Amino acid sequence: MASKDPNADNKKDQEENNEGAVRPSIHIQLIRHAESENNQVYRDARRICKGGTPDFDLEGWNAYVDKHRSADPGLSTTGKEQANKLADFLVEDLAGRASTPVRVVTSPMRRTLETIRPTLERLKEGGDWASSSSSDGNGGGSPASVIVNAFYHESEGCHIKDEPKPGMNRREISSLLVPTALDPSDLSFEGFDPNNEDAGWYSHGTGPETRPESEDRAARFYVWLCEHLDQQLAEASHAPDVFDA
Repeated sequence: MASKDPNADNKKDQEENNEGAVRPSIHIQLIRHAESENNQVYRDARRICKGGTPDFDLEGWNAYVDKHRSADPGLSTTGKEQANKLADFLVEDLAGRASTPVRVVTSPMRRTLETIRPTLERLKEGGDWASSSSSDGNGGGSPASVIVNAFYHESEGCHIKDEPKPGMNRREISSLLVPTALDPSDLSFEGFDPNNEDAGWYSHGTGPETRPESEDRAARFYVWLCEHLDQQLAEASHAPDVFDA
């Protein structure tokens, strides 16, 4: 009579508990936006109005900033250079370890969209890795997908001197990214008014966002992100990569 394997019970327990199995995981990379045009406005104001000197013109500084500051600025010249350098790094970095599609979750603020756009454009142009590293192992498909989440933005929202501004709407954001950086099917939105395509991401604002409002919004985004990542893990046979812009 064959003897019982003394390790059989341990092996059974390990199999039932998936002990030692390779589990799906997600790599998350947080990316701060590049320099905005408002930073350039403040630099210029400091230079023109002799900031930091006994001759500082405070009235002139305030007038210059009020005239040139934007509620939702794009990137400065320096910021555009930074965004291109980010693309240089990310495309090479992703080529070494990313499955496709690379999943991007981004703020609706213009400077964040302009920060990630060069990377998306490079990915869309295509590379050997993009056509051979799809998550289903068959190659092909889109190199990246983007979710623009309206809950994910700077504290205080979108305003000029306490006057709320709506921010970009879904159509305006789409025109910024499609078709050079994304195909329409690879762009989706969360937290926007589903019944009003003209509503910007801060259309609900009545002024600068208060501290309690900011904390509530951040909590809503956190819960959404956790659920989104759980869904990705449940659906993926290989872990997708989620990148923030």
